[in-house]
Amino acid sequence: MNKEAIEAQAKQILDNFSKALESVKAKPKKAKASQAPFRQESSPKTCNPKFKELMFKNAPNKNEDCIIAEKAQW
Repeated sequence: MNKEAIEAQAKQILDNFSKALESVKAKPKKAKASQAPFRQESSPKTCNPKFKELMFKNAPNKNEDCIIAEKAQW
């Protein structure tokens, strides 16, 4: 195929696609209730008191209150 034929075929495909889109009825997007850049401060949530113990139990390398890990290793 030559360049002109390819361009004509591409134009026809785009024209057909744009005609098909004319019949599509899209719903308008609803705005979010809050557009604030920061979240509201609140009191901390309570967590499982054994969480730290379980995390350290699973960690292969640890040092008192720190887990020793390399990035993407654990």
